[in-house]
Amino acid sequence: MCACVTLEAQVHAVDTTRVASADTVVTNLVTDTVVVLHPADTVVVNMDDYKRQSTGTANSDNLLLQLIAQQSQDIHVRDSLLRDSLLADLMVRETVLQTELTRVRDSITLLRADELARMAYEDSLEHARQEMDSITRLLSQASTYQGVEAQRSLVKDPTEDLADRLREWKNRFNPWTKEANVLLQFSQNYISPNWYKGGSSSFAILSLLKGKINYHKDKFVWENTGEWRTGVATSPGDTLRKYNVSEDLVRIYSKFGYQVMPKLYVSANAEFNTTLWNVWNTNQTTAKTAFFTPMKLNVGAGIDYKPIKNMSIVISPLTYRMTYAYYGDESGRVDVTTFDIEAGKHIKNEVGSSLQLNWKWKPLREIAIETEFYFYTNYHRVEIDWEVDCDFIINRFLTTRLMLHPRFDSAYIQSGDTRAKVQFKELLSIGFAHRFR
Repeated sequence: MCACVTLEAQVHAVDTTRVASADTVVTNLVTDTVVVLHPADTVVVNMDDYKRQSTGTANSDNLLLQLIAQQSQDIHVRDSLLRDSLLADLMVRETVLQTELTRVRDSITLLRADELARMAYEDSLEHARQEMDSITRLLSQASTYQGVEAQRSLVKDPTEDLADRLREWKNRFNPWTKEANVLLQFSQNYISPNWYKGGSSSFAILSLLKGKINYHKDKFVWENTGEWRTGVATSPGDTLRKYNVSEDLVRIYSKFGYQVMPKLYVSANAEFNTTLWNVWNTNQTTAKTAFFTPMKLNVGAGIDYKPIKNMSIVISPLTYRMTYAYYGDESGRVDVTTFDIEAGKHIKNEVGSSLQLNWKWKPLREIAIETEFYFYTNYHRVEIDWEVDCDFIINRFLTTRLMLHPRFDSAYIQSGDTRAKVQFKELLSIGFAHRFR
């Protein structure tokens, strides 16, 4: 029993075995100690530290087999634990690997999607360039464009002409359109004092600035026009002055419309016009017009009919008109009765009906005709004003203009006449002209 106790004190990982045979000799592999085991003793054996030395009986073979079996079982358990540990580690590594593969796969997918998006964007740019080139070729090769003959122009080079066409195409998608015209026209003739048929020299100059800003989207239309004119001409028959104002106008016009039918709009419009300079009567100290005399304000409501492009017919059954005129000072007194204002008053308010027609037509690329016709009546008097401007384009900056301006006002009766007559003004001039867009 003492040997058994000594054996137990030197074992680390142990198994318990009952020895049921003769004495057995076992050697400790760690301490090289020999122990004799007796039958019926309980002995603690570690398979890694002990081996069988000798046996005293035949049952020693059974003991050896049991030891071998126990050792095999321990090896199996140890291998199982190792296998389970390796399997668990392998599963963890597999999970990490799958996670990394998923991340890499997602990154590759994103990179591929980005590459596809970039390729699609480049394809769209190339397609847009091809479309623009196609449109450019079609416009350059077209024989007609919006009703105007597309023959080679004597005024514009092909690049400028193509730019105008592309600008017109672009305006189709922009609700705002802007345009401004600047003109500086003059006419002159000289007659020497000893000319055999007599006569007198004359000179006239006209400056004009006209701008338009229009808005058109869906069924809404808003058109705005501003105009300023100033003209000076010699006065051969006036002994008091050599020059007089031949043209004086400041005008602002605005019109709003809502489409109710094709080519038909419900419309409201307002117009303000006045003068800035004194226009003198021949050989007199009285003036026909003066600074802000007269001032006219017209406000109307009705319909706007647009039968063709660049034509507008506005019918206003209800139109309010206000006319203001100032007497002026002693050096330039104005007769307010010529504006159908009672003597001693400055303002006249009236209600009536009006008709207004605006049309711009270009039969040829070098010819532009613009006409404005205005009719007003308060059911006691009639006023008709018709202006026709015809521009003949010489080159990019030179234009010849013919202005025809007939007018009739039943309330205006000149001194010495018994009834109103048709008034007429005409001007043929040449000079600088430029259009801004």
